[in-house]
Amino acid sequence: MPLIGKERLVENVNALIDHFHKEHLPIVFIKKVRYGELSQKLHRNTNDLTVTKMQMNTFKAPDFKILLFEHDFAEFVVVGLMSNACVQATCKGALAENFPVTLISDAHDSVLKPMQNIWNKKLENVGVTTMITKEYIEK
Repeated sequence: MPLIGKERLVENVNALIDHFHKEHLPIVFIKKVRYGELSQKLHRNTNDLTVTKMQMNTFKAPDFKILLFEHDFAEFVVVGLMSNACVQATCKGALAENFPVTLISDAHDSVLKPMQNIWNKKLENVGVTTMITKEYIEK
């Protein structure tokens, strides 16, 4: 999905990336096969992790499962595209693996505008914590 008109989304995601880098927290960038490359606008560092997946739920990706064993992840923060597909599937995948998960409610998007708010509410109802970028960074 092109990021045309998604400047605010990229700003919020980059604010979170910068925060994670500053706090020395791990970042895992996820690419879905046949859905293009990660945006060059993202503030990526060479030591950030990258996983390629086939399915919407990142927790089903064999490379991601390896990362789970290699790193001591205590919780997950989810941002990205598409609210109604990969974002919701990955949030549910984290819950299914008994990880706490926070969805940054203003740092995910879809081609259909209502999907962001719809999935913020649906995921909150199943146990995902939601908060806006500023709130997460300031906590």
